[in-house]
Amino acid sequence: MNRRNFTKHSAVAASAAFVPGSGTGQAVSKPGKSDSCRVKPGGARVIVAGGGIAGLSTAYELMKRGHDVTVLEASRRAGGHVRTMHKPLDDGLYADIGAEQCTKPGYEIYRAYAKEFGLELLPYPRRTTQITYIKDKPYTEEMLRDRKILQGFGYNKREAAYMSEHGMNSLPGLYYAPYLDMFEDEYQPLGIGLDELDHIAVKDLLKREKASEKAVQIYGSAFTSALQALWQSAILKHRKVPVMPTQLFRIKGGNQRMTDAFAKRLGQRVRLGAPITKIEHGESGVNIHFKESGQAKSTSADYLVNAIPLTTLLRVTVEPRWSAEKAWVIQNTMFDFQSRVVFQARTPFWKRDGHSPNMACRSHHLHLVWEMAEEVEGDRSILIGAASAGTTAEQALAAYRRRYPGTSVDIERTLVHHWIQDPWAPFCERRGFGLGRLKKFWPEILRPHGRIHFAGAYADNLTWGQEAATRSAHRVAEEIDESS
Repeated sequence: MNRRNFTKHSAVAASAAFVPGSGTGQAVSKPGKSDSCRVKPGGARVIVAGGGIAGLSTAYELMKRGHDVTVLEASRRAGGHVRTMHKPLDDGLYADIGAEQCTKPGYEIYRAYAKEFGLELLPYPRRTTQITYIKDKPYTEEMLRDRKILQGFGYNKREAAYMSEHGMNSLPGLYYAPYLDMFEDEYQPLGIGLDELDHIAVKDLLKREKASEKAVQIYGSAFTSALQALWQSAILKHRKVPVMPTQLFRIKGGNQRMTDAFAKRLGQRVRLGAPITKIEHGESGVNIHFKESGQAKSTSADYLVNAIPLTTLLRVTVEPRWSAEKAWVIQNTMFDFQSRVVFQARTPFWKRDGHSPNMACRSHHLHLVWEMAEEVEGDRSILIGAASAGTTAEQALAAYRRRYPGTSVDIERTLVHHWIQDPWAPFCERRGFGLGRLKKFWPEILRPHGRIHFAGAYADNLTWGQEAATRSAHRVAEEIDESS
């Protein structure tokens, strides 16, 4: 069953009839005159919970299809985990402190939006000419394709030959390849003859495939199921995307220009500072309670799209309660999080020293660092990186100084954004499901619950940020449009 059909036919019927709430809050405001799309006769009334890229994209697609849609966003800004920092940076510089990039191939829906909205995609060479630290020693890309060096790490000859051609991060593909063509439908990992691998860790699969001890040590997770790892690799093969793409792109001026474009077109349909507090749902519709300007309000609709993180959804009262299956998914889905580091440099000193700005530092206080906003005129430059949650600006700068191979570090400002402190968008991409759990998560994680649908980076088969968000948005818009 393909993506559209299996989600369409797997909706969980609500057990209680819908009874409109008795709240006395204001009705949701009507679209403004500047909005170009109008509600078609018989169009559905839809509330979208969450104004990140998934919620905005869902609302935009529903609006284009003639449905009456309103976005309720808890924070005072639209965009969610897509955020571009301008202040307090100088000279027109900016930094994407949230969603990072898109690929080509891959991200077809996202790139189509960029074209539709007139947003220029710039090449983003953040993974090229990268310096990688291994046991505190720097290695260039050329060094990490040298078979002798690779064998010196402990990889066998076959693995060294494979990595020499495909790169170090692609090594699992050597052992995954015999399985990948069994995944004919990228949305159906189960029932294809590999279900028993969900109970086997990746490290055990690699051992079974005669991988070296070094390969098992580096790539053999003890917590990720072999079936899920194979499935993720099969999705990438299906989309013709490398495991670690280097053909990356970002939006000129910052990726937030994408969510700003959605919000502009949606106009008054987006309501900020409106956190949802309670969801009542039934066979004929939903009733949503929320706060706005400190006042309790409510509104009714035919459908609700949940585009807020599942961790946030846990704080919302739901009546009647979720089914046992859906409740288990909401309670057990795990997410990654990190802090974003921004260095403002007086000059692009790495150019003067003849070094690449891109480093895999592999330090607790600085995982990666790379250059961005290089098209902005002037001497000042931006380096941006990722670090563990709780890292301070002083720790990040000290880690950079330890790793940078030159002598001319000319950084004048260091900023750290801690996503974990964001009350509404603290997390990033979904983690793996864990051993033996795929059948409990999939496809329940994206299956509608009666009149409630689910969109977001967590609600697709490959949780690559903006790609998963926009793909899930299209899926949900199709589900609702076909049901109306």
